[in-house]
Amino acid sequence: MTDAPDDQQQPEPVVEPGRTVGEPVVERDEVTVRRAPKVPVFLIMGAALGVVVSLVVTSLFPFDSGEGVAQTYGYISLWGLTIGGTVGCVVAIVAERVTSRGAKRVQVERERLEAPVDEPEVEVDRPSLTDGDADRR
Repeated sequence: MTDAPDDQQQPEPVVEPGRTVGEPVVERDEVTVRRAPKVPVFLIMGAALGVVVSLVVTSLFPFDSGEGVAQTYGYISLWGLTIGGTVGCVVAIVAERVTSRGAKRVQVERERLEAPVDEPEVEVDRPSLTDGDADRR
């Protein structure tokens, strides 16, 4: 199996009139560059901090003697996980808004080299695919 595109998918080479083949084509464009926070990192870190805070809360307050410490911690950690993940997402959204103000517009150059494409001189007959019934006689 190959990752190469089919012959029909390959783009046709474009050579502008008056240009020689192999001469680079330079295109200039203006783009916006900014740093953006990664939201999943904030979500995971907020959830992890929520679980740690729920451990601290569970150990600070007295709990019912009929239920164990692990059961109480498990219940409170579900709330800590949810609230911590939500706070992490809110912090990521605020950080994204702050960093979008610092976006810069810059000029970029894209250089493209056009090369001739070798065309096959001889066409090869490819056998057509059949269901196998044609070979049986």
